[in-house]
Amino acid sequence: MKIKKRGLIYSPKKNNFSWWNSHTMAPTAILLNSKTIRVYVGAWDDKGISRIAHIDLASSNPSKVLKISQSPVLEIGEDGMFDENGVFPAHAYLHKNNVYLYYTGFQKGIKIRHYNFGGLAVGNLNSNSLNRISRAPVLDRKEEGLLVRAGQSILIEDGIYRTVYSAGSFWKKVGGKTRPTYDIFYQESKDGVTYKDLGTKIISADHSVEHGLGRPQIVKLKGKYYCFYTRRLLSMKYFLGCARSADLQKWERIDGEIKGLKHSKSDWDSEMIYFPSVLTVKDKIYLFYCGNNFGGTGFGFAEIEDL
Repeated sequence: MKIKKRGLIYSPKKNNFSWWNSHTMAPTAILLNSKTIRVYVGAWDDKGISRIAHIDLASSNPSKVLKISQSPVLEIGEDGMFDENGVFPAHAYLHKNNVYLYYTGFQKGIKIRHYNFGGLAVGNLNSNSLNRISRAPVLDRKEEGLLVRAGQSILIEDGIYRTVYSAGSFWKKVGGKTRPTYDIFYQESKDGVTYKDLGTKIISADHSVEHGLGRPQIVKLKGKYYCFYTRRLLSMKYFLGCARSADLQKWERIDGEIKGLKHSKSDWDSEMIYFPSVLTVKDKIYLFYCGNNFGGTGFGFAEIEDL
């Protein structure tokens, strides 16, 4: 898999919003129309609490910013809810002039730092705001994921919502802090809202080099299924990975096949190439990702030139 960097798109350092002080966390791209790519991002305030914003790009040249949302697309949840302490995007898709945005919610813990479960918000594609379908998570705490069960991405085929997500039940000390561990699971849904208590684990973290595989993105490219994901490496040089499948049953990790995409020496993505989001636009396959400090330095894109 040959991937070529195209560069930094946007860094939020010059924003003057009280709700958006820094970060473009977890970029999530959709083709809004023939001329516009919309990228949802996690926008942090000065306390590190994330709300969801969007940035519109020219589809003919994704490095060109067309518009930036002036208010949050999705606010944090009500007090006591699973998303009361932050939200960031997981995956978006269009259906009947509506945007469906899966997202991850943060809730603070006491003996562990936080919990993450998955929600869903919906809104008209021309709207600047989205509404939760429920104050409860779509992916809630279950035995397969007692502390993390979120980051879902879907591919609709024949009316079936083919879904990948991350789930885990443990934390471990890495890089001087305790951090969550999780693997990637798969299951199918008839409506993208109702899920079973147990999915199938399809990709496991290799704990000799990484402590978690997060926010997977399922896509179909040239007749095969691909799952792109974040790799939380023990070296703290966070990167992305990929697995491939012909039938959605057997998945092969192909991290080693990724060529051409590397951390920069000292630039915005020298420590993290993280939260991949893959989007096909005509004959191009773009890969959006965020840089250091989970997008504190901004987000950019690359192009998948050869699978």
